[in-house]
Amino acid sequence: MWLEERLETLSVRESYILAAISMRHPPETAGNAINSIQNLSGCETHPAGCYEELGRFSLGQASQLPEEVLPYVDFEHIGQQFENEHPGLFIGSIYVEYPKEPPEPAYCGKNTLLPEDSDWSVKLKLASPAVPDGVWLRLPDYDGQTPEKSGEVKLVLEELRVKSLEDCTLLKARCILPEAGDLMKQYDSVTDLVRDGDNLGYVLDEQGQGAPHWLEKFAAALEYENCRTLKFALDISQNLHCYEWVPRGSLKEFAADNLRSHGVSEALIQSGNINLREYGSDLLDASGYMEASGETGYLVRNSQIFVHEYTASVEGSPSWRDILKALPRLEQLSSQAGPEETASARAAMMEALAESGTDGIRHLQTAMEYERCGSLEEAAEIAAHLGSYDFVEKAEFEESVRQELLAKGLSEEMIRSCIDFKAYTAIAYGYDSIYSSYETGLYVHRSAALSQPEQGGICMQ
Repeated sequence: MWLEERLETLSVRESYILAAISMRHPPETAGNAINSIQNLSGCETHPAGCYEELGRFSLGQASQLPEEVLPYVDFEHIGQQFENEHPGLFIGSIYVEYPKEPPEPAYCGKNTLLPEDSDWSVKLKLASPAVPDGVWLRLPDYDGQTPEKSGEVKLVLEELRVKSLEDCTLLKARCILPEAGDLMKQYDSVTDLVRDGDNLGYVLDEQGQGAPHWLEKFAAALEYENCRTLKFALDISQNLHCYEWVPRGSLKEFAADNLRSHGVSEALIQSGNINLREYGSDLLDASGYMEASGETGYLVRNSQIFVHEYTASVEGSPSWRDILKALPRLEQLSSQAGPEETASARAAMMEALAESGTDGIRHLQTAMEYERCGSLEEAAEIAAHLGSYDFVEKAEFEESVRQELLAKGLSEEMIRSCIDFKAYTAIAYGYDSIYSSYETGLYVHRSAALSQPEQGGICMQ
């Protein structure tokens, strides 16, 4: 399964390298094949399909010759010299340079764990009219070029026989961060997706320039913010200073520091008569810290300004973690529900509205008002089925109707006194009924039937 999955997503560059490695040392077992794949990163590739091109490449890397001298240069011989110093193999239009030292095996047999494929950020399967089945692009590409000039991307464009990433069709997209969500729905531009995939790769590689517990803190911040897009994940990575982090192993020290701040003697703190671990855990909980799901530590947002570089900041938008405080009605229903029901409803609504932003909150409020929602269970059910409602901006639609009627010769006074905009909206959209929310400024129409189950709550039909 591991081998099949890894081979299925080999990038164009990796395919060239694997072909060269396999021709040098043909794998005789599955273990050999696994090690060959794991050692792909140890090989370098150069844009040369013959000795002359290899000579031009190597000479271009080393020095700049006057153009009038070039016809007199034996590039083929220089390419052969390069091969002697850097053994490798030509595969298509690429020269694959073998590692200088034999790599250590990453997999030693069936009694050892399979190696992790973790040195990537985003994998994209791109297609073109010439190659409709597509090829894989593996990010990041560390050559420091712009997306379409990077070596990895150039190989893909050559393979697909296109000039630009925008000429490609995105067939599949994978991100090493599950919290990045469905990349296929987030990007209209392949170039933008490649750029963000590269940026994520650099972030994961640098890990805060070696900051302690960086990866655990980043993972906890993604969870805390209920991150569901790659751009938001990138923003979070650049704003980790906006979160306070207490590693699980530092619980006792956190508790001890708090006691010291209250004047408790060091002797009593160190006496063993205070359960520092439990005290620290309760202290963090009372301070609003979230325990990371991997039990790596505790995290909370501090007061520092969160700078949005990749995503637009929505002023006044509620934190997903406080979704039950986003609307007065939800807050009221929460106060009437038990802890289990509250937690269940929060999780369900967070999942349902994860990618809808403030529009989702507004739509939920309108639908809850229309349904006369009476419990958190019903609110969660409505949130899960917001796609069954149609929403129309009242002010925007009414203004368009007003302009249309004015153009037909009706006066402002006649429009105000004679036109029922609610009925007009229903007719215009073909709705048999419509509800007008004064709180949200939306018309809403339910396009799927709802019924009350025997045990309460709303269910879809």
